[in-house]
Amino acid sequence: MATVESTESAAGRLAGMSVNLVGAGQVELTRLLNQNSETSVYATTHPGLVLKTFDVDCGKADELSYGPYLRFRVEVENFNDIQGIEELRSRVPAFFGSDVNVEPKFAFIAMEFLPGENLLAWSRSAAAAGYPEAWVAQFRAALHETLTIVRLFHRHGIILIDFKPDNVIRLFDGRIKFVDLGAFFTPRHGRDTENYVYSATPDYAELVIDASNVQTGLALTRGSDIFSAGVALFELASGSPCLAIADVTAQQMLAQPSLYRFRDTQIRDMWRGSPHLQNLLPLVETQLKERSILFSEFWHLLKSYLAASVQEWESSPEPEHQQMILTTGMAFISDQLPEPLRWLAEPIARATTLRSFRLGSVAELIDLISEPLPEAIREELDHQNVIIQVARDLDPPVEFLETLNSWEVRRKPGTEHWAVYSPRAASELRAVAEFTFLKEVCRDEEGHRFFQIVGDLEADNIESGKLTLAHLANERSAWIGA
Repeated sequence: MATVESTESAAGRLAGMSVNLVGAGQVELTRLLNQNSETSVYATTHPGLVLKTFDVDCGKADELSYGPYLRFRVEVENFNDIQGIEELRSRVPAFFGSDVNVEPKFAFIAMEFLPGENLLAWSRSAAAAGYPEAWVAQFRAALHETLTIVRLFHRHGIILIDFKPDNVIRLFDGRIKFVDLGAFFTPRHGRDTENYVYSATPDYAELVIDASNVQTGLALTRGSDIFSAGVALFELASGSPCLAIADVTAQQMLAQPSLYRFRDTQIRDMWRGSPHLQNLLPLVETQLKERSILFSEFWHLLKSYLAASVQEWESSPEPEHQQMILTTGMAFISDQLPEPLRWLAEPIARATTLRSFRLGSVAELIDLISEPLPEAIREELDHQNVIIQVARDLDPPVEFLETLNSWEVRRKPGTEHWAVYSPRAASELRAVAEFTFLKEVCRDEEGHRFFQIVGDLEADNIESGKLTLAHLANERSAWIGA
């Protein structure tokens, strides 16, 4: 599938090399875009295409490095799985092929270049600007869409495992896409758990729990992604995936080793099985000394601290224990968030707390991020918006009015009527979107377009025939039904 030519370049080890990619022809790697300890991403002579490369050089002429090669194969398999799922295919970069180049010892995945920035970089830019009000509104909408995509993956039995904010790209048109598909736990893995290679970033994962489950043949659950999402929300708001702890509190806890001794024993057990984790998953004692606590340890430590500090703890029922832990933890989290983003304290706490009373689904987390419409707008939509009526008349009916967010409606120019965001409408009416014909009726000063549902003969003409709701499924400036 691929042949390789090489020239010298300072823009990355592989810059200047070229591959012959089926469907694209000769593709040259031009410059390094991103690099970590395991992979590199290169721009190419095809502007819409990048190559993610895996260094498989083990120093032996006739062998490939097993670890990087395995990670490459897993990611290719995950890409192939997603290609067969229509509603997920558009949520990741388009896949153009893969291969292993034996002579220069690298494997690659050719994929779509995504013009945008990851959520972490985007939020750090906003922090430097003081969190403008307009950005906070866009941020909430982006989080909602991100979590909605996580829910779509779960609907198809896929657990993301290594979900973190720098693996979520916000395109310049506002769309959200996920990158780095190497850690997924899919239905295919669930049928062969004993051969699944668990890999996650310690800052965003409950390694002690999940690694133990995998070793005993238990499938990973959605709770892992809910936890990772909560940590990601905290990092986006605070700049760090770890909680800071005050000197006085840390010293009080360090003076009571019984609070963390058991967890440290479990962490040492992890080290014995995976020595490389010793630098990535520090003991709770070390975390306290460094005044930086992983979320995976925070709630266990907090529970032990409250049990030792609250006089009536032993006599209180378990629901009161849970509420006390959650309330105290939420306050602790809130104090570390910037004021414009303190509304995230509750979703972060409920997503990351102990599994026995953590949120049970991403849908519940989405509810905590949502910004429901005022009653007056919901009533107007209920009586006047055609798309709401069309959805309600389906068999079975689709009711989504109550879950619309403030950013998913827009007032039609010159009227008191409200229109619905076309991507949301297309998502809700997937079954009939290709047969729901549209005609543009007006535009507002910002260039947003408003459409009405019409018969096929009245619909706007496009290159492939007549305009339908399906054509506007990813159109960020289209509004339907007013």
